Amino acid sequence: MRNITLFLFWWSLFFSISTSSADNEINLDIDENGEYDALSDGLLIIRYLFGLTGDDLVSGILGSNSLVVESIEIKSKLDSMRSHLDVDENGSVDALTDGLLILRYLFGLRGDSLVTQVIGTGAARNSSESIEDYVKSIMPSITLIEGNQGSGVFSFRNSQVINGQTINVFCHIPDSLNSSTPILFVFHGGGRNASDYRNAFVEDADEKGFIVIAPEFSSSLFPGGDGYNLGNVFVDGDNPTSSSLNDESEWLFSVIEPLYDFVKVRLENTTSSYSIFGFSAGGQVTHRMLFFKPNARVGHYISSGSGWYTTMNSDLSFPYGFKNSPLENSNFESHLGQKMTILIGDQDNDPNAASLRRNNIVDQQGRNRFDRAVYFFEQAQDIAEELQSEFNWSFEILENTAHDYVAASRRAAEILFTDD
Repeated sequence: MRNITLFLFWWSLFFSISTSSADNEINLDIDENGEYDALSDGLLIIRYLFGLTGDDLVSGILGSNSLVVESIEIKSKLDSMRSHLDVDENGSVDALTDGLLILRYLFGLRGDSLVTQVIGTGAARNSSESIEDYVKSIMPSITLIEGNQGSGVFSFRNSQVINGQTINVFCHIPDSLNSSTPILFVFHGGGRNASDYRNAFVEDADEKGFIVIAPEFSSSLFPGGDGYNLGNVFVDGDNPTSSSLNDESEWLFSVIEPLYDFVKVRLENTTSSYSIFGFSAGGQVTHRMLFFKPNARVGHYISSGSGWYTTMNSDLSFPYGFKNSPLENSNFESHLGQKMTILIGDQDNDPNAASLRRNNIVDQQGRNRFDRAVYFFEQAQDIAEELQSEFNWSFEILENTAHDYVAASRRAAEILFTDD
């Protein structure tokens, strides 16, 4: 069917204002991937107007990172906006007039090339100018937050991860925004207070010119330490089995790359990598993401204030080592070659700190956060020396600092965004 619709398009192409405003809810990003595209959105409209449904409607043409992928959802959306697809305003909606006008516009045609031989009988809009104005009116700018400036929150949903569930994402966009503005992901602590962690970076983001993206990993979607600290890899991360291993699409780590693409599209951002800062429970998420998603486009990880670590130990069972987990066949050299900073306060050394995990296994890393950070870094350093591999990790101590995410955030901004 795709070949037929393309043929009809090219056939019509080579033959040779009374503008009404569309509802604010109406737009031509039919698959909701943050882009207007002829061969996805345009062909979805054409197929719909030809009366196709089910797989015939959506097969082979959904855009990358589409948020709406089910044919019933696509049809429902198009049903709700059908009257607005009467582009030439002749009282009827037709594939070979209105549909082709939209498709031509999305292909970039303007003037006579846009309207020749495809204006319907009795059309109130019959000039290229009026058609262009109308189609443009149903293509509102796709933004992250209003005006793409300052602090705000937006909803993110991707049908391919976490079963299509929606998460809230707190962000800050500096006034100096441009296409190459760097992007920092911030992972909150166990309090799930993403807005506070976003706020800790606002001053530095404005001063140094970077975008802050702080996803809120709620307890309802990522319950307890299994769901958050351990990345939702297993139903019970302390007792990993093949039967309790979650599908990779359900891992918390699987959210980040699609979210990065989502942000890039809406900000017209051209960066090829991003940074991650995580503190406390978020520091645990950060270092585990390095292991579980080695191909993620992360340029620099900063894991700060973690209570304990998953170590590069093939003989020790997850979550303390790699055994009995998808990490069993990990490439240690790949992990060691990533740019990672372990950041810890010199006074973050309370063995009785709230929520600090204590048992015979984890205490081998040390009895407090500071000692465990040292252990984790030095163990990785020893492995790098043994393998004679590249080692791009660094260790940094915050002086006169205990378990303080604000102080750690300020230092992280300096590390990541202050030129040497």
